[in-house]
Amino acid sequence: MGIDVVVDSFMGSIENPVLTAVSKTIAPIFDPVILIVLSLIVAIYLYMKSSKAKAILFGGIMVLAGGIIWAAKETFQRERPFDALLPEMSYSFPSGHATIAVVFFGLLVYLFLKGKYGMKASIVAGVLVLIIGLSRLYLRVHWLTDVLGGFVIGGVILAAGIWVSRNKIK
Repeated sequence: MGIDVVVDSFMGSIENPVLTAVSKTIAPIFDPVILIVLSLIVAIYLYMKSSKAKAILFGGIMVLAGGIIWAAKETFQRERPFDALLPEMSYSFPSGHATIAVVFFGLLVYLFLKGKYGMKASIVAGVLVLIIGLSRLYLRVHWLTDVLGGFVIGGVILAAGIWVSRNKIK
């Protein structure tokens, strides 16, 4: 796809040591496996201390998201850009970082930061998700359509999780 090549080429043209260091720092912090494990720890804590429903929703949706990412990568088997700055072993579509960031930060805002801080938390979460997506493009480990697809898939998973929460979990 043309736009993928254009964006990949642009990212190569703006390469510099600071952006590379920042992007390489973001990658492991927001790795899908790390966020899923963190979610399960939070879910266990919630289950034991306060809300079983929130715990099941948070942990369950995050594990489901991880499974969907894996299944999509295995189904589409799209190759990554050849000029990546960071070695990656799995397939490219969808971006697991982008997908899981939408789900993780969306669920955090939905479950814990409603009311007075909801709008501010939503903005911060949105900015973090965009930065994570941009870092994947900058490192050239994903095509633009991988990241956008991850955002869409994450949004669908998040919306479905919220729908279930509102309609099935009390």
